[in-house]
Amino acid sequence: MSKLVLRSLTLIAGEIKPVDEVASFFMLVSNTGASKIQIKLDNDPFSEFPVGYEYREKGESYFNKVTFKNPNAGTVVIEYIMSTGLVRSSPAMTALVDILSELQGVSTGADYDTEQNIGLVASEVFAVNASRHSAICTAKGSNTGIIYLGYDDNVTSVKWIAELYAGQPFSFDDWRGTIYAIATLANQKLGYGEH
Repeated sequence: MSKLVLRSLTLIAGEIKPVDEVASFFMLVSNTGASKIQIKLDNDPFSEFPVGYEYREKGESYFNKVTFKNPNAGTVVIEYIMSTGLVRSSPAMTALVDILSELQGVSTGADYDTEQNIGLVASEVFAVNASRHSAICTAKGSNTGIIYLGYDDNVTSVKWIAELYAGQPFSFDDWRGTIYAIATLANQKLGYGEH
């Protein structure tokens, strides 16, 4: 059975970085640079991997080293998936599809509502949602007070995770719990949505 692992790597401009890795599968998931990252497996020559997704598979054999080269003028962050087993089996391919789906996000199922009034008493903005992928909220541009966000109803102007002035947004991924809000003045407006 294969084991798929997502890894992240930061490369400064022009850096060549070898990574010892025994695997049969490699997929470049993301690249923050404008130029294509150059990659070689074992002693193969460098080849350009395009921005987005690309994979190489060495069949029944394993490679022992992946070498990355950053041709960009600045630092980049890349993400890639490695497998320590064969990925041609159905369970391994299903796992890979699930990983890619999670990385790409969703395009349907957005849930948003009319703006919420936030006042001097903490109120719940987001309830617990085990299916949430991400969420965003924005203080209305005409607000005159400050809205503070927190994980529970103990949020105050000195215990908070985000401080929103008029027009400021706050977004988050991978948090499925509650978000509460409180304001320095009554009747401050907050737009919000999740998917």
